[in-house]
Amino acid sequence: MKRSFVLSVVIICFVLTLGTFSTAKADTVLFPVIATNYPYVTTIVSVTNQGPTFTHLNYIYSYKPALIGGVPNYTGGCAVYNRVRPTWEPDVVSFDASGAFNAGWALFNDPDSYGGPFHLPVSGPYRAYLLVRNSDAAGNSVDVGSDFSLRGEAIIMDIFSGAAWGYRAVNDTTREDFTFDPANLVNSVDSGDTVRFSFFPPNEWTTRFFVTPVGANMHAIDLTSTINLYRARPAVTGIHGRGMVIYTFNVPQLVRCTAAVDLRDLMDATTWAALSSTGGWGRIGISAGSSAYIYKLEYVVSNPTYGGTNNNAYLLSVFD
Repeated sequence: MKRSFVLSVVIICFVLTLGTFSTAKADTVLFPVIATNYPYVTTIVSVTNQGPTFTHLNYIYSYKPALIGGVPNYTGGCAVYNRVRPTWEPDVVSFDASGAFNAGWALFNDPDSYGGPFHLPVSGPYRAYLLVRNSDAAGNSVDVGSDFSLRGEAIIMDIFSGAAWGYRAVNDTTREDFTFDPANLVNSVDSGDTVRFSFFPPNEWTTRFFVTPVGANMHAIDLTSTINLYRARPAVTGIHGRGMVIYTFNVPQLVRCTAAVDLRDLMDATTWAALSSTGGWGRIGISAGSSAYIYKLEYVVSNPTYGGTNNNAYLLSVFD
């Protein structure tokens, strides 16, 4: 599938080094979840570069609107936006992917000059993932033969409500390109896999799954994963309520490129109503398509019972 490319190759500063990998070499890092909604929601990215390295880093965003016509955009494709900034070893650069803080330029009184901002220049709510790797000044990829030069961390901040969660960038430890082979990744969910999770009462808490399919040529191709809820392995669809009540349904959702899927959109209306005040548990898995990284988010907003606004997310582990 072809995607639209918005190329902004800046022949200057670039220091965003995210995790590295490779048994022989590998220093492309993946940030699976980038959420922006200037000025309310931002993702602060940090990249460290201990070398070996080349002269620049190429930051490649695959991005799309979170909503289309007010409806969650699960199946829409992504556009691509490039930035190139210089890099050195050893270095760390932090920036706001939404541009809310310091207009997207390097944060925290960084004395280095990167020659430009790092953010994704869009307005409104967007979902994205970010790739970072060594390049020359024109953005051409460069292999440096290292499995540990780049590392990365990200924190997603709801500035309006005052909540946050974070994660580490992903490495494929056998490659130095834009392919993330599930055979070499830790905690990616493969087709046919399921991962156990629990959820709080939906009438108080929102539960959402950030899903980013992974595989070949992620800088240029929209990968897809179809996710489902299951009540038993290997593939019995449904969910468990409290009190040993079991619900059976089959509501798959296709995710293209990346998306944040609401728990409600994975259930039928009868089950959703029945579990509204209790919550429950089950398994989430991939029934078709590419492997994926799946993060479970749960939050409340302005709820005095739980101290106002609370926000928590974590990577779902296949080792369950």
